[in-house]
Amino acid sequence: MLSERLQELEEVSKELLKVLLEDWAGARLRRSLDKRRRAEDKLLATQATTAQMITELAAAEEAVARSLLERQEELKRGRRRLRELEEEVERAREAGATLQATNNALRQELEELRGQSRRLEEGGEQEDEAVPSAAYVTQLYYKISRIDWDYEAEPARIKGIHYGPDIAQPIDIDGRQHSRCFVSDYLWSLVPTAW
Repeated sequence: MLSERLQELEEVSKELLKVLLEDWAGARLRRSLDKRRRAEDKLLATQATTAQMITELAAAEEAVARSLLERQEELKRGRRRLRELEEEVERAREAGATLQATNNALRQELEELRGQSRRLEEGGEQEDEAVPSAAYVTQLYYKISRIDWDYEAEPARIKGIHYGPDIAQPIDIDGRQHSRCFVSDYLWSLVPTAW
């Protein structure tokens, strides 16, 4: 009986050892599976974070590229406007130089006419004075008004050609239909005020 009991005890021990070993292996397997699950969760979280970072990086790159293209377009427009302004300044300089040359020539002519007038006043004879004086006044009116009169027009008709800064303009006014004040104002309005 003792041997049977021992044998029984040995079998129970084996069974108990088997159960303990199975329980230990199961716990170990559970721990391994739990570690693996946590590692997979971390991997998935890292993949999701990485995907989000890549998306954000792509959006940031796109925004930077768009901003760079806008800046380049703005720079092109600025350069184009600068060229236009430089060309405009150059045209204004040329126009200024032309106006200055014209102004200088007119001043020189005016000084010559004044000199002629002085000479005529000083040394002219009385009967000859009326003709040069009228010529001087006629030249002076032409220089100021730039109007070439048609002296062969009817007495009540005012005709001529005004040579303006841009275009020659014919003048044909019926003196009977307009007052002398109107005619005078109209003719003076043709004279440029900028010197």
